[in-house]
Amino acid sequence: MATKTKKSKKTKTLIVVESPTKIRSLAKFLGPDYRIESSKGHLIDLPKSKMGIDIENNFEAQYITIRGKGKDLAELKKAAKSSVNVLLATDPDREGEAISWHLERALSAVNDNIQRIEFNEITEEAVKDAISHPREIDMLMVNSQQARRLLDRLVGYSISPILQEKFSSKRFSAGRVQSAALKIITVRENEIKDFKPVEFWEVESTFEHDLAKAKDKAVIFKLVQVGGEKVNITNGDTAQHIEETCLKQSFSTTVRKISERKSKPPTPYITSRLQQDASTRLGYRAQKTMSVAQSLYEGVDLGEGGPTGLITYMRTDSTRISEAGLGMARSYIKEKFSSEYLPEKANIYASKKSAQDAHEAIRPTDVMRTPASISQYLSRDQFKLYDLIWKRFVGSQMTTGVDELVTIEVLSNDEMYLFRFSSGRQTFPGYRAVFPSGENKKEHIPKFEPGLALEIHTFEKMQKFTQPPPRYTEASLIRKMEESGIGRPATYVPTMATLDKRSYIERKGRQILPTQLGMLVSGLLQDHFADIVDLEFTANLEETLDDVAKGTIAWKKMLGDFFFPFQDVLKAAGESMPDMSHIIRIPIGRDCPDCGNALQKKLGKNGYFIGCANFAGGCRYTESIPLGKCPLCAGNVVSKASKKGRKFYGCENYASSGCEFTMLDKPSQQSCPQCESIMGQKVKKSGITLTCQNPACKFVMEQKTD
Repeated sequence: MATKTKKSKKTKTLIVVESPTKIRSLAKFLGPDYRIESSKGHLIDLPKSKMGIDIENNFEAQYITIRGKGKDLAELKKAAKSSVNVLLATDPDREGEAISWHLERALSAVNDNIQRIEFNEITEEAVKDAISHPREIDMLMVNSQQARRLLDRLVGYSISPILQEKFSSKRFSAGRVQSAALKIITVRENEIKDFKPVEFWEVESTFEHDLAKAKDKAVIFKLVQVGGEKVNITNGDTAQHIEETCLKQSFSTTVRKISERKSKPPTPYITSRLQQDASTRLGYRAQKTMSVAQSLYEGVDLGEGGPTGLITYMRTDSTRISEAGLGMARSYIKEKFSSEYLPEKANIYASKKSAQDAHEAIRPTDVMRTPASISQYLSRDQFKLYDLIWKRFVGSQMTTGVDELVTIEVLSNDEMYLFRFSSGRQTFPGYRAVFPSGENKKEHIPKFEPGLALEIHTFEKMQKFTQPPPRYTEASLIRKMEESGIGRPATYVPTMATLDKRSYIERKGRQILPTQLGMLVSGLLQDHFADIVDLEFTANLEETLDDVAKGTIAWKKMLGDFFFPFQDVLKAAGESMPDMSHIIRIPIGRDCPDCGNALQKKLGKNGYFIGCANFAGGCRYTESIPLGKCPLCAGNVVSKASKKGRKFYGCENYASSGCEFTMLDKPSQQSCPQCESIMGQKVKKSGITLTCQNPACKFVMEQKTD
């Protein structure tokens, strides 16, 4: 009797992805020959409890299995052992390449047939093409990631202990990108604090003639020149003199010019631009933007038997679009719009010199899948972000928009005062038919032809004050970091998160400002680690790390060139940085009314407050720090709470002298420029409104943001 041959149980290919949510998306179009598992992110990394770098042994990294991840790694080993081969399909970036490298080293003990695949979009065509073209691990990308990871560890784990020692607290940390970003924020805050408002006046007028219509008489002209020079009115007396002089003058139209302005279509989204637009247009924080984008990339169930990937990979700094993407966009535009909306050739956009260009720009995987057609399957946030990405991409492949600009100038008969009216109207939308940009105003244009005699109809002069530079929002901070060459697409969100976690920054509406703690730490880093927080130095390090990825610089040599001179800086800082423990706990000479221990002025995440020194022993007594002087009795304004727990601010002398001054708006650090009284600040989308709380003044000024 013939002996039966035992069949091997190894019949499937194991595909390992990073995120568990990708499994269903891939399973939708991969058959039973594939088993899909997830690493759930990093499984192997440097230890948290120590530096984890053997500096004397040529910067050898001491990788370990992350605590709590041992079970996940064991399950992957078991799956790899029972599979014919293993395809590592982690994200298509440096971090993903490093995860694949760690997995290959860990799984090779049970399966020696391991290869790497990558795809920029989770579609059947892209995934199957990747499977048919596996490759080896790209060690240049791995070494680039290692260089970045170890460099950040060397900086953070060297400076942070010094800060922790000087402050006698473990809450402090520093980092290569984090500290440079904090410097940007604190420099701007110092500019705002040092800013001195300067008075200036604006003058506007309307004009009329015998046959002028009511609409013509309502059009506002701005005074732009006095005596042939750009207008610069710095006081009320000058403004009054101009008014008196102009009212005695006759005027005439000297210029009526019609010109054309072209509006070029925008580039498709890269990561930073998407984060900026999602912030300004949708009100999303960068972390939320990336979370929603991740869900669109990994796939949404559209009722087609499983999740469908809707956008390409969302971490990219390249504006390049694949031929397939260009073809889809042009076909859609040709089908849905007239020929004047489709350029003769596809629009090609050059990426920045520093761009890695590893992946194309962020775009829909299928342009025919319009936002409206799939809205029922998307959450509110998914729809809004997908709509933004879809419109931006389609608009990027459309023609230029055209505007008509009309400029009318009116000059006094003595040729001293020139008033100007400018208006633009859209004559051809081009890309704006899909991706609107700005307002399409339909302003009335007066029929004032050159040589027409005019008289002043109304005259208005307005006192104003110059405004300090705006505080950064997440959008403008990311733009500043990008322009300065600090960080890369994958680092913007973690940087924000770290600054938040360390209480170095706080938020007022969309504005970001440093806490007192952040200002203090940034100042110390500037004094003792000037290079680390220097924007140009940090940007040069980023370029060096990019060179590692290109193979032009050996990564361990790069670490040595940086770290060995850095050791001298660390030693000097450890010796010269002053003890700062007194800064965060300052005795105030009073005892706690609850337990009798000393009261201290303490530094918390929202600034200084008064608290009991026996906090560790359980006493939770606190007091507010005076926030300003009462405009009625000159007592201290402090934070209070109503019987219902609602927070407000009022005079501390209510109990002793009956002063009834209260204010609902949070007190501003800036005093009134007119009477020096305390000002309240109210946060709005456009910025912060400051209102003087002195009933006899009530001066109002705006601090605008971008």
